[in-house]
Amino acid sequence: MKKNIFLLYFVQASNYLFPLLTLPYLMRVLGAEHFGIMAMVQAWIQYTIIFVDYGFNFSATLLITKNKENVHLLNKIYTETTISKFLLFLIFLLAAVVYSLIFGLDIYVKLFFCGMFAVLGTVFFPIWLFQGLEKMQGIVVSTTIAKCFSLIAVFLLVRDSNDIDLAIFSQSLGMFVSGIIAMVYIRKNKMVAFTKCGLPDVLASLKGGFDLFISNITISFYTTLNVIIIGYFAGPVYAGYFSAADKLRVAAQGLLTPVQQALFPRVSALVSKGSNFKDILSLYGKKFILFGLFVSVSIAVVGYPVSLFYFSEEYRVASSILLLMSPLPFIVSIGIVFGQWWLITNDHTAVVRNTYIRISILHIIMAIALIHCAPVYGVTISVLFTETIISCLFIRYCYRLATQNNNLA
Repeated sequence: MKKNIFLLYFVQASNYLFPLLTLPYLMRVLGAEHFGIMAMVQAWIQYTIIFVDYGFNFSATLLITKNKENVHLLNKIYTETTISKFLLFLIFLLAAVVYSLIFGLDIYVKLFFCGMFAVLGTVFFPIWLFQGLEKMQGIVVSTTIAKCFSLIAVFLLVRDSNDIDLAIFSQSLGMFVSGIIAMVYIRKNKMVAFTKCGLPDVLASLKGGFDLFISNITISFYTTLNVIIIGYFAGPVYAGYFSAADKLRVAAQGLLTPVQQALFPRVSALVSKGSNFKDILSLYGKKFILFGLFVSVSIAVVGYPVSLFYFSEEYRVASSILLLMSPLPFIVSIGIVFGQWWLITNDHTAVVRNTYIRISILHIIMAIALIHCAPVYGVTISVLFTETIISCLFIRYCYRLATQNNNLA
């Protein structure tokens, strides 16, 4: 497991280090307004990726974990999931084409199509397969090479504010290349293979991930949608400020991701063997939450002063937003332990889904109201409140369920 965590940290480093190397360059070259426009377009692209990923990063991972010794079932899961994702990609692409034919090609639509390569890359990049089989080398190879391509493309192609289309294309190139490399890696190492698959199988696959898909969409209401809300109500310049701060916060919070990804299959296996809530909390949960607290403190103590030098003078307000965001990793780590590690692994995905739906709607209302009162900090305040409420509700549900099932003691 330690090896998997180390490999996932290497992947996470490439996921965030390369973009962080290009971030100050793009901020200065594009300017605040065009950088904000790019951030808004990337938010829409991220929505497409969420739509295509569906709930497979959890549902397919669980299936792979439970059936890793059955080659026939592994091939079946791989085929059904990949075809399902490709069909979802085609549906979204068709919707985008129809929209452009009806309303025309404005700058946002044109830039959106420049980023569709990233979405196609997610179709071919089965992180859920590598996680379920606990073979993280495939992720390392695919992402590292791809990010190098993307990094070089940004510095070679983007020269001034008029190159915003090339900026989006260059960044989407990394995900596309990683998907292609992943497929070659899987084929070369004979990990799985495509098999016969019918429409009922695809529909069953989509049904299995539906609750998690709804959860992912509603989570995006207080994550990805924030940039779009700010851009629409306050303008792309403010969207650029928020996006710059959020990218640093996400990079720091990304330190949690490798641990979470490596432990999720282990937690799932322990739960399937009858481990109770107290065992999971004592074995992994408390340590993970303490790690989240460490990341939050580090953002406030180290990240904020560093950002003052990292951002240009034009983006100085972004540093203040970052400081306000600093508690988020700690709050999110609690939600991961109680939500993903316990409720989802115990098939209470409906509880997770309903919680996200209700609170995300509250966030949208609150964010729009606060942005009129405080354009710079309103959405950030709403995010902090939303994440806190969600984590508190997950804790409440977990202890209630554990008490009912006599699993707490």
